[in-house]
Amino acid sequence: MASDKDIAALDGHPTWMEIDAAALRHNLAEVRRRVAEGVQIIASVKANAYGHGIQPVARILAAAGVDMLATGSFAEACALRQAGVTTPVLLLAGALPAAMGAVLEQGFIPTVYDLDGAHAVSRAAETSAPVFVKVDCGLGRVGVALDQAATLIDDIAALGNLQVQGLYTHVSFHDSRGMAYTRERLALFYDLLGSLKAAGVNIPITQALASSALLMGWRDNCTAVCPGHLLFGLSPLAPELAGLAPFRPVLRGIKSRVLQVRDHSSGPDMGTGGYHQNRRQRRTAVAPCGMNDGYRAPVGAHEAQVLHRGRELRVIGVSLEHLTVEVPDDVEIAVGDELVVAAGDGPVALDTVAKWQSLRPIETLMTFSARMPVLVV
Repeated sequence: MASDKDIAALDGHPTWMEIDAAALRHNLAEVRRRVAEGVQIIASVKANAYGHGIQPVARILAAAGVDMLATGSFAEACALRQAGVTTPVLLLAGALPAAMGAVLEQGFIPTVYDLDGAHAVSRAAETSAPVFVKVDCGLGRVGVALDQAATLIDDIAALGNLQVQGLYTHVSFHDSRGMAYTRERLALFYDLLGSLKAAGVNIPITQALASSALLMGWRDNCTAVCPGHLLFGLSPLAPELAGLAPFRPVLRGIKSRVLQVRDHSSGPDMGTGGYHQNRRQRRTAVAPCGMNDGYRAPVGAHEAQVLHRGRELRVIGVSLEHLTVEVPDDVEIAVGDELVVAAGDGPVALDTVAKWQSLRPIETLMTFSARMPVLVV
């Protein structure tokens, strides 16, 4: 739980994010409940742990016994070690061949998807080095083509000092059409695994299912799963496919403190210039949570709100560094009071804030990501 002292330390720029450690542990346990015994969990903490802060999130997951962490950023992988996390780290496709020496030097497991990458790892490896091979089964992003995967694995084996420790793919879906396509493409991946096994190729870690499939209750015969969204209580699916329960939002809140309260009864008048064009109340309050901190003004006819002691206050302006709200006469507010800009649920839930901004919840999280301190509560 964050102490008053923790919050007081933010007085220089009092805007911060709070994440719920218990919710994160609960979501990991729920993923474990959905997979067969012995299936490894490779926790995706890419993109700054989906905006929640990679170092605090990784510490919680490591303490909860997750098998492996995965990120696409070498800098983020290094941040995990700097945070004291010793859990194995899979570096998803994101490093050029020239960087493979540094990847191995730091003890990370690289992903390869072509011979250039495999040769780079081989040259950098002082002894036998583990690698993961990523297969593109139809997402159309990074990976070796499905029909070339077996040949690449053979070529890697011929190098002599590399071990294909893992073979994985990623085909995500949001709606029914995408789900049907994913089933079709994953069947081809499973065929590849079967043919490799028949040829005597033993790959210890295989993975195909991620958050969308796990939320739908899918299982397969792979030895690992790689959840991302679900760990943070985020849904990758359209509501008509599946609800998010029992997964819980890890975002507890994005908060800021009031810097100034103004009484405009002597002017400027409502309907004049600046923020007073939209002002309906005589008083305003300002907090340091502007565009630089990741907040965005509502789009179109939407009106945004923040919470002050549970009461909604209307946002009338968002600038580079400040958020301005109007304050009804019956609201007692003072400098230092806390404003909740976004939360895991309630009137300013992340999905509601995202709707005001015409974004998806994950896009809104990305606008806030790494812009403020993260407190674990």
